[in-house]
Amino acid sequence: MKNTVQSIASWGNYPRVNAEVFEPANQAEIQSLVLENERIIARGNGKSYGDAALAPKLISTLKLNQIISFDAEEGVMECEAGVMLSDLLKIMVPAGWFFQVTPGIKQITVGGAIASDVHGKNHPGAGCFSDHLVSFELMTASGEVKTCSRSENTALFWQTCGGMGWTGVVLSAKFKLLKIQSSYMLQKTVRAANLEAIFSAFETHRNWPYAAAWVDCTHSDWRGAVFFADHVKEAGSPLVFEEAPKRNVPFFAPSWLLNPLSIKAHNYFYNRKNKDGERQVTLDKYFYPLDALQNWNRFYGKRGLVQYQFCVPENNAQKGIQQVLEIIRKSGETPFLTVLKRHGERAPEALHSFPIRGYSLALDFPRTRGIFDLVKGLDPLVWDLGGKIYLTKDACSAPQMGRVNPASFGEPKFSSLLKERIGQ
Repeated sequence: MKNTVQSIASWGNYPRVNAEVFEPANQAEIQSLVLENERIIARGNGKSYGDAALAPKLISTLKLNQIISFDAEEGVMECEAGVMLSDLLKIMVPAGWFFQVTPGIKQITVGGAIASDVHGKNHPGAGCFSDHLVSFELMTASGEVKTCSRSENTALFWQTCGGMGWTGVVLSAKFKLLKIQSSYMLQKTVRAANLEAIFSAFETHRNWPYAAAWVDCTHSDWRGAVFFADHVKEAGSPLVFEEAPKRNVPFFAPSWLLNPLSIKAHNYFYNRKNKDGERQVTLDKYFYPLDALQNWNRFYGKRGLVQYQFCVPENNAQKGIQQVLEIIRKSGETPFLTVLKRHGERAPEALHSFPIRGYSLALDFPRTRGIFDLVKGLDPLVWDLGGKIYLTKDACSAPQMGRVNPASFGEPKFSSLLKERIGQ
């Protein structure tokens, strides 16, 4: 089994740790690692933004990359935990299937999707990844492999979904897919002059299953655009997963590249680019626009980025989010990208899933000296609003902000910097 000592960080390039990374190729090798190490945690493709899955010893699941079965009639996929969503798309879309729930990037593993219980642009209707899980195989601290589902090892099932890898190592999973007739989406763009208009657009267009908004934080009234979508129902062309041509950021940009002036210029031109109206776009263009630019995190330079993503209840979402944006403006920190999404109810058993009925805001900041003070100022406000932060994206929030009790996650063996930072 290959193992190397590496300098490891997640997508935000902060924090960074030296870790011994093991690359097991099968279940027996994973079992030996689990039994022989006092502290270790599984790691997928490292696309979480913050300090998740960072520890002195890591189990890479990337060699667990086999598809076990695919029922193309019923739309049920079973695969090992290290399989990428991007690999599954090439198989399922030509057969007329898509993910029930997908995040905004496809270069993540199925095991990572479970550990984060990822959500997408259709949460009000489709929920999180866990809502469509049939079962998964989990190796616990004893080396025992348990089948977890809603009817078998139920508590462990729900502790693992959104549990950030703290219950064990997900080995494989079976989940249901969404039937599609076309590999295109009908996208409707609604431009909004201010934050109030953005929220109004979400409410007016509740019949669209997918929705996400871009917010211009450099504009005085927080203008933006909301992108609604639905699957094209008419089969007009062969089903194929058509990926956008890829460009690459070949090196880390100088730290001065992203500054308030350059970010404002970017937002200005992006706003001009967005036009009201409807058009058909590929699945890749609507769901995974960031994947068209490989290594885009290098734009932030070697200092990296910090994403602050939080969700607040529906009854005070607009007012609360405006308060957050006002604090950010006064701080002098400028987010490069800001995305607003609406969320629905979640399963009561899904205690560790991020979304709550309301709205979430994700803000990508260059990691400056002032960003940590800003986060310390935002946390109490989000908490008082009844909100929470997304542990998958978190790098520096206060201990309680995930609104979870780390002691409830089970095995201390499977710990990470995130768990260590919140008092375990």
